[in-house]
Amino acid sequence: MKEFFKNIIAALILLTLAYVIFVATNVYIFVKSDESKLTPAQYSEQISLLKEELETAKAKFSQNNIKDSSENLNINYDGTPIVWVIELDQSEFKVPLKNIEIDLFNQGFMTFMAEDKLFVGPYIDKSNFDFIQNFLKQNYGISPREIIKWKN
Repeated sequence: MKEFFKNIIAALILLTLAYVIFVATNVYIFVKSDESKLTPAQYSEQISLLKEELETAKAKFSQNNIKDSSENLNINYDGTPIVWVIELDQSEFKVPLKNIEIDLFNQGFMTFMAEDKLFVGPYIDKSNFDFIQNFLKQNYGISPREIIKWKN
């Protein structure tokens, strides 16, 4: 029994030594890196930049009050939500709709193609289309389109 406890204590001592070596190695690597050479002024500058980014994100998020936008939701007779889309027809554009679809998708907007038409959406809340209309106008010069009810 004594032999068993001696082996457990030996194993714990070896594990402790391995951990100490691991920590010492990481401290050495950190001390040699550029991150350890930050001055307090540089550190506070980085923190203030992060705070500014956070405030910008909060401002963008709070522009659309979620409670207010939920009041714009409409329900069908069967209890399903009414959804809205913007329809773009290839005959109206020189740029292939596939390119516009890829750009919109990369910006996080829902899109799908059907025949020679690009549908942006469907979205339950019409206020989502404000961002889409701005994106289409800025990047493709597409004037605001009518938001139409999606027919299931």
